Amino acid sequence: MKLTIKNAFITLEKYLKPIDEARFHHSFRVAKISAMLAKKWHASPTDAIIAGLLHDIGKSVSPKQMLELCSKKNLPLYDFEIFETHSALHSQVSRIIFEELFDNSDITRFNAISHAIFCHNTGDSNMSLLDKIIFIADNIEPNRKNNFLAKIQANELTSPDECIRLIIDTKMKRATQKNREFNPLLGATLKSLENER
Repeated sequence: MKLTIKNAFITLEKYLKPIDEARFHHSFRVAKISAMLAKKWHASPTDAIIAGLLHDIGKSVSPKQMLELCSKKNLPLYDFEIFETHSALHSQVSRIIFEELFDNSDITRFNAISHAIFCHNTGDSNMSLLDKIIFIADNIEPNRKNNFLAKIQANELTSPDECIRLIIDTKMKRATQKNREFNPLLGATLKSLENER
């Protein structure tokens, strides 16, 4: 399937809307914010919209199917993904579904969107601007209970790295308050941003 906004929306509507309409609307909001951030930080709004629309497409499959897909592709799994929350796998599964459905004739663009989908949940130690935009948009969309979007719009948060640090710090505090295991990939993302300073 050709890599267009229209085809991304059709895919989202086909796979996610019948299963989880709230997640469908969340993905639409993430795409909208991704476009805004892409314009603000000089990235491709089209690619940001596509990645934003498809970032949660992996949530269209059951937890059992998520584990099976990841095992089939020999992807590394953390204990908490297997035993505690399979939903942490959805970013890997979203990437798999994206790569199976969309045309990769423009391999650079294809890989950039695929990677942004993959690391939208935890970040990565080597994030591109598109990766950062999708990660941020997913965490600041209006239904999230934080004021990060307002701070970006008011230019109180001006850089993607600053936003990511604040988001990860908030996630760490929430995990500690709820006595939950903190995703180690988020820690690695934060460490890589600190090393870039």
